[in-house]
Amino acid sequence: MRLALFLPLLLAVATHVPTWAYDEFNGQGADASAAAVRRYVSFAEGGLGNTKALNDCRGSGACSATFYFNPNLVYDSTLCPYAAYRDFLAQASESWFVHLPGRNDAAGRVHGTYVQTCKGSRVTVAVYVVNQSDPAVRAFFLNYLRTNGDAWDAYFMDDTSDTLLTQLYGPGGGFCKDQGGNGYCTRTAEFGSDADVVRAHSAFTQAMTHANGSPMVFYYNGLSFTAASPPIPPLLGGSIRGAVCENCVVSNGTLRSALYPKVLTAMAHIDTIPGAAFVELSTGKSPDGSPDQLAQRFVTTAVAWLGYADGHTIVWPDLEFTTHNLAVWPEDTIVPTEPLETMSTSSDQLAVTPRVWRREFAQCYRDGNPIGPCAAILNGGSAPVAIEAVWLHQQYGHVIQAAGGDVLRGGTISTTGQAFSAGATQVGAGQALLLSQ
Repeated sequence: MRLALFLPLLLAVATHVPTWAYDEFNGQGADASAAAVRRYVSFAEGGLGNTKALNDCRGSGACSATFYFNPNLVYDSTLCPYAAYRDFLAQASESWFVHLPGRNDAAGRVHGTYVQTCKGSRVTVAVYVVNQSDPAVRAFFLNYLRTNGDAWDAYFMDDTSDTLLTQLYGPGGGFCKDQGGNGYCTRTAEFGSDADVVRAHSAFTQAMTHANGSPMVFYYNGLSFTAASPPIPPLLGGSIRGAVCENCVVSNGTLRSALYPKVLTAMAHIDTIPGAAFVELSTGKSPDGSPDQLAQRFVTTAVAWLGYADGHTIVWPDLEFTTHNLAVWPEDTIVPTEPLETMSTSSDQLAVTPRVWRREFAQCYRDGNPIGPCAAILNGGSAPVAIEAVWLHQQYGHVIQAAGGDVLRGGTISTTGQAFSAGATQVGAGQALLLSQ
């Protein structure tokens, strides 16, 4: 299996933490050479009709070409033709869709609505939920992936969740309009429980194989934090190797400090699952090197370090919007190793005071070169806090600083710039600092 060989090799070289980035023609990554993608990116994402990631990664052993598709929500393509949805709708029987309880007709489909621009006009299209428990649906997507993406290393499934509530909620709100004012789904004709949703996703991914018979490897979006969810995401295992936590830490530039402990606890549990990965997807579009962007970048990195485990942690810092470069940052070239503290059950194991978490590493590397000890401090509170000496087991002299933009725009990182002073240096509310020797 191609992907299994990748992460250990990368971490042995230790030139950057495992990273995920778009790598597409006419989009993010368009101006990045294959050499740059192989140097800085671990998972290069493309998809139908966009093979740049495949071209850049194929045969290199340095990065994994990752094919985007959405096997869960189908957008009505009557007004806005799109090949994947058009072909699905043309072939679909009514059993391919999820329905309200007691219904099996088109009018009874669980659905939402989405407003988009098509041919210069704003149109509203229906969004339907796919019934992955139907063998014919699995056969359609098996043919789709083999036809369009058989040569790719991994597959990114969008809009995938492990509960009825989250799986059947999307564009337009709750999809079960007949089950209450909020539209939240408690059951459907096909799914009576969360376990039914999990079984459908698992059966779907297990049915997907390459033309040579080898299993396809999947990452799903998104990891949910509902009260009903168990600590260990039930979808992980078998062909599903990773869970993407989109906007859990930084959402369109907003720091989501209330979710920090839940994210860290999820990372702790995923770290215990052999072969499983947590993908931290942060989004934003603040100007390069601005205070807002730097705050988003350092929070993203600090969370990654706090839950970091070899082969389990992938950072996806999608924190620029209009670039044709790679959304990969100079701080991603710092790899923390030999942790002094760790989590196995919850974020509380790294807390040094309520809503402040710390993790130290005995040896860190920058672009493959040792730089000595380093540490991450994350403040989830509503006020700045001073970093106390009793929180730390090692001596630190500096706060790691960044300037400019992504690695291809000449962004820089300094591990010997701003001085650190225990008891005086503060970390802002909802923000993070990285410390170096």
